[in-house]
Amino acid sequence: MTFVRPSVGVALCTYNGARYLQAQLDSILAQSEPVDEVVIGDDGSSDQTMALLQVFSSRAGAMGIRVEVVQHARNLGYILNFADALQRCRSDILFLCDQDDVWYVDRVATYLQRFQADPGLLLLHSDARLVDGDGVALGGHLLEVLGVHPAEVELERFGLVIDAVLLRNFITGATCALRRALLESALPIAPCWSHDEWLAVVASLDGGLDMIARPTIDYRQHGNNQIGAGRRGLMRHLRQLDLFERQRRQRTADRLLALDALLRRRDVLIAPVRFHGLAALAWRMAWSRLQLYRRADVSLRWIAQDAPRLLARLANVCLAGAGWRGVHAAAAGARAGWRMPR
Repeated sequence: MTFVRPSVGVALCTYNGARYLQAQLDSILAQSEPVDEVVIGDDGSSDQTMALLQVFSSRAGAMGIRVEVVQHARNLGYILNFADALQRCRSDILFLCDQDDVWYVDRVATYLQRFQADPGLLLLHSDARLVDGDGVALGGHLLEVLGVHPAEVELERFGLVIDAVLLRNFITGATCALRRALLESALPIAPCWSHDEWLAVVASLDGGLDMIARPTIDYRQHGNNQIGAGRRGLMRHLRQLDLFERQRRQRTADRLLALDALLRRRDVLIAPVRFHGLAALAWRMAWSRLQLYRRADVSLRWIAQDAPRLLARLANVCLAGAGWRGVHAAAAGARAGWRMPR
């Protein structure tokens, strides 16, 4: 049998990223397993970004890499920019790429090995090492700083990533690669969802999501990240739970409604049949999290950090339209989750 290597594409989005972009471009070209194409969507940069991309296009072209640079007439925002770049890619395996990170030299090779070993794998992500604006290690990894428990990671490996993203997202687009086939069922990105979250949810529903436990990139923290990582105190943590600002509450409500619509289209049952719509989401949140809290390897300290998030998300569901039905469903889900056998 003749082995055919999957083609590899990169969807890179830029916006006034000249300060850090060169290091990322160099790391793409330095891969031990070369990429076949790089599609770049620029969101109207006014610095030297386009000049750097022109030089990169020549270098990559000389290496046999197809490069397409699209400068959008108006700023699309990073979600629509990534969606557009992904659709322009022609390759089998597509890597999401931020403008300010640095790939490890074996990143493409590592991911390709996993995709080739598992034909059902649709989206693969990894941990990341946190570095400052100068590339100096900050002494932590992304999942560690986000406080992600190994039990949460297990959820996605058992096709249950919905139980994780109902409360928060720890699947970071800069660490993701996906099969092109995933785009057919995942696009367009639902309103108010980030591209990485939505792609991960759809991949999980199809049983095709997994993670590499080690870092494969340096994830730069410099104060201008679209989405960054940092250690949060309790009050800052609470302010991020979308309960205290009307616009943030509405955004979360729209996310929940979009997820409910997806589950309905897919005929995915996430709660006992007596609970429907947003009430089913409330039941599932409480059921899943209470099971996790009962695990012997989950500490009280971690629960104390996570429980406010659970309560806030349940409140979001009720405010989004579930009302007292949501309260009843959450209570029933909590009881069912607590009573599950260990």
